[in-house]
Amino acid sequence: MIVRVRECDLSFTLSLTRFFSILTFLFLLCITTAAVMEHNGVGRQWIGYFFIFITLGGYAVIGLMSKTSDLDEYFIAGRQVPAVYNGMATAADWMSAASYLGVAGTLYYSGFEALAYLVGWTGGFVLIALLIAPYLRKFDFYSVGDFLAARYAGSDQGRSVRYFCIVITVAISFVYVIAQIYAVGLITARFAGVEFGIGVFFGLAGILVCSFLGGMRAVTWTQVAQYLVMIVSMLITVLSLFAMSPLKNNANQDSAPLSLAGYIQQQEDAIQSDPREQEVREIYQREAHRYTLLIDALPGSWAEGYDARRRNLEEARYNGSSFQKIKQAERILNDYPTNPQEAKKLWNRERQAYLQKVKMTAPHYQTVEGIRGYLSNGKAFEFLAIAFTLMCGTVALPHIVIRFFTTPTASATRWSVVYALGFILVLYLFQPWVAATIKAVVYDRLVGVSYSEIPNWVAAWARVTDGLAILKDVNEDGIVQFSEIGISPDVLVLIAPEIAGLPFFLSGLIAVGGLAAALSTADGLLLSIANSFAHDWYYRTVDPRATAQKRVTMSKIALLTAALVAAWVTSLQPGNIVYLVGAAFALAGSSLFVPLVAGVFWSKASRQGAMWAMAVGFLSSALYMVVSNGSVMNFFGFSVVTGLPFGVVGSGLVTIPLAGLTMVVVSKWGGDKHEAREVVYQLRRPEGSAAQAGAE
Repeated sequence: MIVRVRECDLSFTLSLTRFFSILTFLFLLCITTAAVMEHNGVGRQWIGYFFIFITLGGYAVIGLMSKTSDLDEYFIAGRQVPAVYNGMATAADWMSAASYLGVAGTLYYSGFEALAYLVGWTGGFVLIALLIAPYLRKFDFYSVGDFLAARYAGSDQGRSVRYFCIVITVAISFVYVIAQIYAVGLITARFAGVEFGIGVFFGLAGILVCSFLGGMRAVTWTQVAQYLVMIVSMLITVLSLFAMSPLKNNANQDSAPLSLAGYIQQQEDAIQSDPREQEVREIYQREAHRYTLLIDALPGSWAEGYDARRRNLEEARYNGSSFQKIKQAERILNDYPTNPQEAKKLWNRERQAYLQKVKMTAPHYQTVEGIRGYLSNGKAFEFLAIAFTLMCGTVALPHIVIRFFTTPTASATRWSVVYALGFILVLYLFQPWVAATIKAVVYDRLVGVSYSEIPNWVAAWARVTDGLAILKDVNEDGIVQFSEIGISPDVLVLIAPEIAGLPFFLSGLIAVGGLAAALSTADGLLLSIANSFAHDWYYRTVDPRATAQKRVTMSKIALLTAALVAAWVTSLQPGNIVYLVGAAFALAGSSLFVPLVAGVFWSKASRQGAMWAMAVGFLSSALYMVVSNGSVMNFFGFSVVTGLPFGVVGSGLVTIPLAGLTMVVVSKWGGDKHEAREVVYQLRRPEGSAAQAGAE
């Protein structure tokens, strides 16, 4: 069936511009209101409530206004989203909590190494514009599975390829969405004053109001609003942080960027030569070594420790000790591992934690000489591996690819990628500046301060969940050393205004920006999972005669189920945000990049080649994740496999070429050739020609 797609009316674009201009003005008015509330003595918790409920309420209104049961509207927003707004929605869909919050935290701790994330993520959009987006938009598809099933039809009409794609899409999206819901839980728990587990399900309501009723139509317009919230929040907060930096009144420096770099290097030189800092790191090293000795001495070390704790409890009971001392001895015994296998898991986890503290608290010199040294030590390949994996993963992310089915034409799709890259670049340009400014603020406002003078923000964040914010006087000198500061990269940007002593409404402002980033990506991911079940599995394989209303209903059921399961898994706190997002990109690039690109540019790519490439890429990437994850390996009683090239996030440099080689070998020596001549012909046709309909 040949269909014609018309361009969006200019009046529609102008009405959207007016609508979102009004929303931006109202958001600025909310910020002003919050500032006035704090000035007049309104409590911090009420300001947190105000920001969270106002923004969630705004997203809910947009979701209700976009309510629809129309099939095209629900699955692909009617294919009528103007290029500039699709670019803005794509940027919000892309700008996850890892990008908005986690990248600056990673830059803070890792310096130049973390720029690989920015290079990879932004470079991925260039590849999308060149390799994927305009070609896929020539077809009226609903999902990535539609394209792969049509391109690799074969003898079973693409059914087997579609099954593979369903499993991979759900796995990628599920890993990715956990990171977003985790960020939602952190933010709502801190600023709404609830427990983390409750905050996760509380934030889940904010996700569902954006996607449940209106599908892709509601998600698209909500994501545009969320991007506006993100850019305004980041801009105001960064300027406020910089105004509070220790360089503001330093007239001896030439310029702000040089002053910032010079100040950080000066402070790190002082830290490096401070004997108290060396003392703290030596304590961490000794603790890590102690756990190594305990592990090596198993099972005898476990038995000795268990007997010592049991004797202490017996002495407390029979020597007339107080009730509190007896209970304390019981708690110490109960907290001790129950067997040598459990002890090995626990002690290995503690040892890794101390080694990680040494790594994260070491100064990172970012001079030209330091970068040259980093590259000359064999780290250049690791940098390139991370960038390569993230670039290929970006091209293959199902929730990003599906965004390019929502524009009216292939030309509009290409322009929407250009706009998306521009909108993303605006936010990414802030990240190195944010990281450097926060480090300067930490050195000025926290390092060297007496523990008795620390405000209560540490206790407030510590109550959210363990490990987010820790200040511990390791060497017991009463002064904060840099090595004694333990702030999770996931929340560093959120805590920064409080460290700097800025008004609390700015903390709430950056929090709603992070909330918008997490919600926008979570909406797209959950919709991708739901549509994969409802369209690719239920409609395409189980009930091809299902009505449009039934398909929409199945998508809503799948969306709600996936959201609840993801929220439950997130409440178990499976890992940090950047790691989970990096793992999702590695899975996507390893499993879907090769079949997508080969399907567009290599006419001899076969169905069997695509299936083998997806299977080999997915399994090899998953194996990388499992054997290098301490929690998983410790759970099964194994040690973490070390020495794997490039790590999980950079594993694509191994797994993606492996998938490509599999595709070439199997397509050359097995399977039918030219299985989908009509699809290949349509891919070669110039833009503007009639599109081949791949769906109803």
